[in-house]
Amino acid sequence: MVRVQRHRGPDAEGTLVSGPVALGMRRLSIIDVGGSNQPIFNEDGTIAIVFNGEIFNYVELRRELLSRGHHLKTSGDTETLVHLYEDYGPDFVSRLNGMFAFALWDSNKRRLMLARDRMGVKPLYYSRAGSRWFFASELKSFLTQKDFDRSLDGDAMADFLRLSYIPREGTPYASASKLLPGHSLLISENTQKDTQWWNLAAVEPRVPNAEAYLEDTFENAVQIRMRSDVPVASFLSGGLDSSLITIAAQRHTQEPIRTFTIGFEHSEFDELPYARAVASQAHTQHIEHIVSPRDAMRQLPLLVWHLDEPIGDSSIIPNYLVSKLAAQYVKVCMSGLGGDELFGGYARYLDPGKGRIRSMFSSMPWAAAAFAPLVDRWNFSWAEELRLASSPTMDWRSYLHRIQIFDSRELRNIGMAHSGLTEQIIEQLWNTYPGTDFVSRRQFVDQQTYLPDQILALTDKMSMANSLEVRVPMMDYRLIRFSQALRSDEKQNGKDFKMFLKRVLGKHCPPELLNRPKWGFDTPLRRWVGQPEIYDALKGLPRGTAVKQGLLRGSGVRGMVSSPEIAQNQARRVWNLLILETWLRVHKLETPPGESLLEVVKEAA
Repeated sequence: MVRVQRHRGPDAEGTLVSGPVALGMRRLSIIDVGGSNQPIFNEDGTIAIVFNGEIFNYVELRRELLSRGHHLKTSGDTETLVHLYEDYGPDFVSRLNGMFAFALWDSNKRRLMLARDRMGVKPLYYSRAGSRWFFASELKSFLTQKDFDRSLDGDAMADFLRLSYIPREGTPYASASKLLPGHSLLISENTQKDTQWWNLAAVEPRVPNAEAYLEDTFENAVQIRMRSDVPVASFLSGGLDSSLITIAAQRHTQEPIRTFTIGFEHSEFDELPYARAVASQAHTQHIEHIVSPRDAMRQLPLLVWHLDEPIGDSSIIPNYLVSKLAAQYVKVCMSGLGGDELFGGYARYLDPGKGRIRSMFSSMPWAAAAFAPLVDRWNFSWAEELRLASSPTMDWRSYLHRIQIFDSRELRNIGMAHSGLTEQIIEQLWNTYPGTDFVSRRQFVDQQTYLPDQILALTDKMSMANSLEVRVPMMDYRLIRFSQALRSDEKQNGKDFKMFLKRVLGKHCPPELLNRPKWGFDTPLRRWVGQPEIYDALKGLPRGTAVKQGLLRGSGVRGMVSSPEIAQNQARRVWNLLILETWLRVHKLETPPGESLLEVVKEAA
């Protein structure tokens, strides 16, 4: 289990086998490089921990522990956890500001504690087979165990096609689960208890003098993430968030930091000039790399293997390549991820208002409910409008339409027998939101699905595939709580996005960044799908593994890839199908696939 994750930590390996527990760890040495090898123990050796991530406030916690008489043998962050557990028990996690997944063994109570950070920056999976429990940072560790049930979860596959990721606890395997962000799991001989130790719905009141608070908190969030015994660099996309973080990071070090940017060959997605402007202003050592469709297909099987779960975001490719580039120079990079989900960076957060059909039936909800299943047979979109008109509690469906790639009818058309849990998950989160602000409600859903399960997940997997740690200042819990209290009209309107963030922190950036078009760390996917390197692979999908295993129907898929133009018109859907096909071919491998697998994936007609 440890060996298959060597890429996550090539610097050291440690294990503990004691009674009923076996702990293993691969370490990427960043803080206390020469010490802090894991497992790490308390003073009398009764508590042991293996830990992935960083505790950014460890300096303050360490000082507090020493003042209370604890004896610490190392100068790193990991050791603070076992001593905090001694003092506070499982509740100590609420004192942490960091990104983490850990397993802590209490030999006196014969109890194992698993925990994951508030927003899910670091992954943690678990599974049970009879009396055995497995846990790991990557699902591929489970595949090394003969008693792990590899049966696929049909609903998870459907959820992936709908959303481009598998949300919440779900994984591709029916017998495995993700530990949710902000949760801990206590496992003893006869019991297990899942506890939500941090609740995103516990919105706090707005702080006084919000502008000054944001300035100070953002600065500190970056500053404490610069704590490292090795150099810290920064990903620089040319967008607002990565630019603000890069400029702030440079303020907290005397030497020029390195910055890394990916560009695209023959693309309208050219962010290089913006990134260069920031690098020039901040005086960083700037390094660029250009990506081509050939790069994409050559790397795809390897990337999908590293993902563990199918993730249909095409930015896996630039994420992997920029991480590979950065890893030639450093072990740690900053990232601007999360700014859109906190401060209102997506057009889908805007209130769409009522459609014409909804307006017509708003005074006759009973009629809308009656007509919806009848209309559904010949016009799915109209039927959805009728469902929305049938009850005000159906508003969540409007947001679902904005974010899903395949709707339920389209899944049936390609032969998918399962419909997934997407609708139940979105409805439940939508109705759990404690306020009335329409932008914040949509963000609340994203922050518990799209953000941890797609954006943060792919970033962790693609960076750790290259033995690179990525730190995300926007995921500081203080910034999250602060952003929740902002009103919709402070975040965005029909013409501008992240307005409060721009107003307070934009003065630090080159002015051309404040009004530039938003692209995000994305790829020119529509263009790529029409390229021979990718379209040749798409042509083989109607006879591929997904069809042979009965997940999809060949005749349903064939029409989607019958020509490059047709494929381009539904680029995100066919890309999801390609990712699913590739994942089905590589997920059982215990070693990284070679490039020769690309020929198997193609199966060109």
